[in-house]
Formats: sequence, structure tokens, C-alpha cells
Amino acid sequence: MLLGYIVGFIIILQVYTFEIFKKNPLIKVLSLLLGSFVFYALLYNVTYNSDWDAYYNKYYQIAENSDILFNIISSFYLARGSDYSNVYHFHIVLIGIGFFYFASRFSYSGILTIISIYLLFQLVAVSNQIRYFVAFPLFLIAAYNLIVRQNKFFFFLWGILSVSSHLGIILMYPFIYFYYKISSEQYFKKLILYSLVFAGSTYLIYAAFLIYVNFLHFSAYFDQSWLSSFSGGLLNSTIWILWLVYIFLKNKRLSVSHSKALETDIKYQFLYKLSLYTVIFFPASLILQILCHRYMIASLIVWIIFIIYSLQYESSLLKRLGAISIFIGLVVVTFIYQYILPRILIGNADFEPIEQIFELFYSNTFFYKFP
Repeated sequence: MLLGYIVGFIIILQVYTFEIFKKNPLIKVLSLLLGSFVFYALLYNVTYNSDWDAYYNKYYQIAENSDILFNIISSFYLARGSDYSNVYHFHIVLIGIGFFYFASRFSYSGILTIISIYLLFQLVAVSNQIRYFVAFPLFLIAAYNLIVRQNKFFFFLWGILSVSSHLGIILMYPFIYFYYKISSEQYFKKLILYSLVFAGSTYLIYAAFLIYVNFLHFSAYFDQSWLSSFSGGLLNSTIWILWLVYIFLKNKRLSVSHSKALETDIKYQFLYKLSLYTVIFFPASLILQILCHRYMIASLIVWIIFIIYSLQYESSLLKRLGAISIFIGLVVVTFIYQYILPRILIGNADFEPIEQIFELFYSNTFFYKFP
């Protein structure tokens, strides 16, 4: 518990420090270096996680795996007599490069904050789901190249690579259609409407075709192990809806005094609309929790970047510090909701998410040296 308080204090201190002195070149370099250290120290030297055995089997049975990029990487290392740990290391390197590149397009000084808070809630997911978390930053880079840089060549290049890493990332690509076709004023309302349509379709497909669905990765989304009660799904997803509501209200408040500047800031619009896009998965995630984990919670990094990027539109240092305090409060509430409240409700000290985090630490040779 004491360690948790120390880590929390350090994160809060560095959020304020790196934001207040963000224009200092030394702060930018320090943020990038420390962010890289945190990411790779926590993930690179992991030697076991809850999905390790499944990936180990995929590594030696390439023909049975449908992800092209994983097959290519696995074939490369198999031909050299390497074990699965080398494949894991390579994926972690790719994930880190992808996230750091994307985050740096919006804030160098905020990289340490972005990575620290993201891994606070996504450490286990990133380590376990290496194929998807290679695909996800590749999608972010692809969308960034199309919308912000307006470079179709790199959009298609990174887009193809993202889909080749994990077919499930396809469900993120309708965002591009919504970005161009729905006005900013109607964006959130239309997404809520589409989310109900998506949920209705998902429930109907599940009810009618569960026995017959067996198409690549998408069959996993209808597996019984991912189904939950409505109340369980609501408990899992509610805190993340709070983040989206906060982002929506923050944009609404800033638009009062900076409407023209926000409309012409394509980076701001890109982050804002990409953040809200994930609400489309909320109703369906009440019964299929994998939708919440893969698309809503995974997008937390985009939400954090948006919140940090939007601080430049706070009109004074005092307002910026106030906005940072609200942001930190949201992080603290989320931490309590995710890690402390369930233990109180369940009444079990062996709470699975915490156990999985400790499993990563104990298997990480950066922290524990094994003979």
C-alpha cells in the first residue's frame, strides 16, 4: 500500500512539473527518456504472463495463426532457432515505438505522463495482447497520416500493417468515415445513435448465429467466456464513459471562448473526435466486455493525449493548474474504481487484475534476477 502511495505521489508531481515547464527543451528530452525507460522497464524483460503459453503455441504452429505480421516475425525468429521470448521482445519494441511516435506528434513534454497513466491501467493488456497492441498504434499513425498530414500513401501503408497484425483493428476504421461525414455539432449525438444500432446488431448476431459464427478472430468476440451479465458489463464500462463525458464537457467549455481556434486546429479535432468515437462500443460492451477492453480502454492513450493537448487552450496558468487537478482527480477515481473498489465489494485479497500485475513484476528480470 505504501508503495502505491509513493508511485501515486511521483506521478502527480511529474504531471504538474512537466506541464508547467513544458516549453523547456530539457523537459521535453527528459520526458521522452523517462517515458521510454518506464515503458521498456515494465514490459521488455517480462518472461511470463497469462497469455504466454497461448502465444508460445502460436509461435510453433504458425500455419494455424491468421495474423500475417505475427507469422512473418515468427518465421524470422524460428529460422534462427530463437525461442518465443525474442518474438515478445520485438513486439514490445514495435508497440513502444508506435505509441511514442504518435504521442510525440502532439506533446513531447507530456510523453512521460501519457505513458505512466496509460500503463497504470493497461500494463497487463499491453503485455498479454501483443498482436493487437502492435495493430492499435499502427492504426493511430495511419489515421493521423490521413487526417492531419493528409498523406494517403502512408495511411494505406500503416493501415495495411495494422490489419495484418490483428484483424480486430478493422472496427476502429469506421472512425474515418464518421470524422469526415458528421459535423462537429452533431458528432456526439450521432455516435450515440450509431452505438445503439451497433449494439442491436451485435445482440441479434449473437442470438441468431452464435453456433455458426467461426470466422477468423471475430468468433472470439462471441465466445461464452467473454459474455457477462448486464450489471457486470455496466460495472466494467461505467468508469470509462465518465472519461468520455469529461472530454465532451471539456470541449464544450473550451468552445465558448476558443471556438474558431478549435475549429481550425486539426490536431485538436482529430484527438477529440477519435476519443469520442469509442462511445460507439459502449452499449454492446455491456454484454461483450471484450469490446470495452479492446476498443474503449485501449483508446485511453488517445484520451490522455487529448486532455494534455487541450491544456494549451486554458487562458491562464491558474486555469491550467485547475484543469490538471481535475484530470489527476479523474485518474485517482479511476484507480480506486478499478483496483480498490472491486476488492472491497468482492472481499477477496486475491483480486485477479492485481494478481496479474504482480505476476508481470515477478517474471520481469529487470526487477527480479533469476538464476
